[in-house]
Amino acid sequence: MLSPLKSRIDEIERVMRAHDLDAFADGLSELVRQARELSPGELTRVIGELAVLLPDIGGAYARLAVLAGACVEWGGSPLPLVEALPRRAAEALETAEVFRGAWESATRGRALPDRDKDDQDKVLRRLVRKSRRTNLSDEDAVMAVSAWFDVVDWLKCAITVLGRADFRRGMAASDRRRLSAAAEPLAEHLSRAHWVHGLCRVLDDEPLIVLDRLTGRGFRLTMSGVGDNFQLHTLLADRLGGPDGPALPHVGPVEPAWLAAATTGEQKVPSADAVVRRFRLFDGTGEYVYPEGVPADIEPTEGVRVLVLHPPRGRYLWLAGRVYRHMVPVLTLDGELSPEQAAAWFGRIGVARETDLMAAQPA
Repeated sequence: MLSPLKSRIDEIERVMRAHDLDAFADGLSELVRQARELSPGELTRVIGELAVLLPDIGGAYARLAVLAGACVEWGGSPLPLVEALPRRAAEALETAEVFRGAWESATRGRALPDRDKDDQDKVLRRLVRKSRRTNLSDEDAVMAVSAWFDVVDWLKCAITVLGRADFRRGMAASDRRRLSAAAEPLAEHLSRAHWVHGLCRVLDDEPLIVLDRLTGRGFRLTMSGVGDNFQLHTLLADRLGGPDGPALPHVGPVEPAWLAAATTGEQKVPSADAVVRRFRLFDGTGEYVYPEGVPADIEPTEGVRVLVLHPPRGRYLWLAGRVYRHMVPVLTLDGELSPEQAAAWFGRIGVARETDLMAAQPA
């Protein structure tokens, strides 16, 4: 079934082929206006029709990717984008990295162009003039400059869809690896590349074994959509210390505002209500699990990520409940290990190397 906007999308395709930027801008504005009024099902069909166009567009036309992402935010499914978007975003990042290297060579390390302030044609002319330094043909220079100026549009859409568990689960593993690898070298230059790289590392349906050093108990959990270890700390404290879980006596209560910030409420808590860490975490090899890290950093033990709870020792506070505003985390307490199973796991793990700031000081 066609979307209510199919004829307008066809017209957008026609003006793109005619290289009519003014008509494209007018048509895009009208598409945005009408798309806001559509139902989720209609938006999903619009997303599918836009997805067909994405592999072959760039430059100013990459704003269609932003529209596709907006349609997801307005209620459409991201799944029609699951093949085209990661591949096209990775291509844009790879070509933008070519530009970054060429610009560094051409300008001997001058600041990268600002997409909002610098003129794209002037940037291109400078790159072409310095072709001996860059080893880029004129055609390659055009592609590299275009990618630098449109890559943010692809990243905006990627951030939106990667925040959805159904999209992450639907991505081919090879597409995820390529997108992650393409985003990593630009992460220090483009904040959105940093976020895309992080989203590519998010774990879904990931089993966890959690061992409590003080009680000798152990638990099985499953984790999806957790953006960083700060968020993991809060969710884990709620699952293990709250009234609906095993209520470990030494795990202090999690304030409702902390839990809301870590899930679907306001993203940050006021400084007066800062989140207080309830325990320190170590992995199964004995390494300290830094709150600043991400769950993917936790080293597996015998194929499973293991966390060992240790006393918090002092007050460690933070304000951000979650990194990705639209990504809804899931941390399910699947059950408690039997005493024999817990003892077996304790026998497999390494001794904690307490090198963190809150470690006990030697006498």
